[in-house]
Amino acid sequence: MKNFPAIAVLVALSFVMSACRTAEPPDLILTNGHIVTVNPDQPEAEAVAVRGARIIAVGDSETIDKMRGEQTEVIDLAGKTMVPGLVDGHLHFPGLGSDRSRSIQLDDTQNVAEALALIKRRVARLEPGEWLAGSGWHLGNWGVDDWPTAAQMDRVAPNNPVSVRGMHGHASWLNSKALAAAGITKDREDPSDGIIMRDASREPTGILIENAQWIVRDVMPSTQTETVKERIRKSIQLSLSYGFTGAHDIGTSLDAVEAYRELIAEKDMPFRINAVIRIWRTGELLDKLMEMGPIIGEGEHRLTMRSVKMSIDGALGARGAAMLQPYSDEPSASGVIRVEPDVLYNILKQSLANGFTAAMHGIGDRGNRIILDAVEKALKENPVQDHRMRVEHAQIVALEDIPRFAASDLIASFQWIHCTLDMPWAEKRVGPERIKGGYAWRTFMDEGIRLVGGSDEGPRTFSPFMGLHAAVTRQDRNGNPPDGWYPEQRLTRLEALKSYTLDAAYASFEEEILGSIEPGKLADFAVLSKDIMSIPAEEILQTEAVMTIVGGKVVFKREELSGLTR
Repeated sequence: MKNFPAIAVLVALSFVMSACRTAEPPDLILTNGHIVTVNPDQPEAEAVAVRGARIIAVGDSETIDKMRGEQTEVIDLAGKTMVPGLVDGHLHFPGLGSDRSRSIQLDDTQNVAEALALIKRRVARLEPGEWLAGSGWHLGNWGVDDWPTAAQMDRVAPNNPVSVRGMHGHASWLNSKALAAAGITKDREDPSDGIIMRDASREPTGILIENAQWIVRDVMPSTQTETVKERIRKSIQLSLSYGFTGAHDIGTSLDAVEAYRELIAEKDMPFRINAVIRIWRTGELLDKLMEMGPIIGEGEHRLTMRSVKMSIDGALGARGAAMLQPYSDEPSASGVIRVEPDVLYNILKQSLANGFTAAMHGIGDRGNRIILDAVEKALKENPVQDHRMRVEHAQIVALEDIPRFAASDLIASFQWIHCTLDMPWAEKRVGPERIKGGYAWRTFMDEGIRLVGGSDEGPRTFSPFMGLHAAVTRQDRNGNPPDGWYPEQRLTRLEALKSYTLDAAYASFEEEILGSIEPGKLADFAVLSKDIMSIPAEEILQTEAVMTIVGGKVVFKREELSGLTR
């Protein structure tokens, strides 16, 4: 028996005594492991006992094993590390399971030449005039700052319209056929919340920023053949294989909420969702949502819906993030505002009055300031004490504005991998002074601001182990830069893990039942192939989930671990 803190032993013993008094043995015991509880009163343990969907005891293996009954299932963890079930705090969940067989994926391309080669091979299988759609390209993966062009794509796809989304969905790359099909010419005006990138003669270059992308989406044939519910099922299975037991579905729809409810009714949802509904303006959808009211813990805490999402500005890479001063590398650009300040304020006012909270996309320093101003005004008029409003990304923030997050008790929702994808060009965008408030995780934490971790990524890059690695190293997958990019902003391993567990649970008002391994909470666990708390940092990337448990039930297990259960 290890020398656990005295309080941990007392906690375990008290629950053993309670179990003995009720003469009800646990349904499940997980023993002989390295359990990272994320409970500050009992940071580590060897074993856990579960009855029904709840944890009833946490402690050392010898003590917990004494609780075993004849029908108790026992899983010998064989020294493996177990953590609370992981939660992606920012994901567009149904899209994770989308059918990509009819589109092209450029996520793994390392340069524009590789992307063009893939496009060339794919259009060779199409009839002339047939559309090709896709996604996944990113300047950070390519290690460049120069946008691809329609002219480049024309050389490999002269006879087919092609449109490929990239840069986390904030930009699309089109060839000339696609531009023509969408009616995008030098005379076409930019939408108010988007940008058609142009050359010196105003001819479109082939890049559409933010809501300018809707111009082409309106004329493209759909590549999606599956229902929302079918996509959600696939998303769940993929997520479970990474140790995720839940996700915050940010910017989702009421159609997705209905699909979640149907899956719960069919007892086909071994997962927990915090659904955050996308709102662009006041009006019919917001009124309908307010009339419905929040959904809290439906289906044995499988579904919560008590928040709205607004995208205030665009993305940094696409120069759509709203900046207080022009971009350092493009003085004619300062970003776009997608939701006007008065609209944001009115949505917040209406939401807070009806029991909802809010998640607000803010990337540029101006975008974040608009959020802070609106939040302060809304809270002054309706001083909700426990609002749990959050800012998604909080990517470039004026240093003097960071304490304002703490003053308004805002949560900062970061996507750790964005930092390592953006670092090749981020400082060029904003310069050496503004970057000090960029991806400033440690600065936020030192102000006492709670951080939630997520990915905002697709199926190739949403791995929590990529996120954890980025959070604790600020390096890319190749270990660059050697000391990390602005390494003073790194998180500790426990802080990073907490962002995927207890702090994610807090953001959805569920910290009393989720997020840590302690008696009384729901039995959601992820068993890992490596000890992420002690292995060399680069090995975090090679870590896998070997077993995932939701509500005391094993819902994912790698085949090679079939011998763990006895």
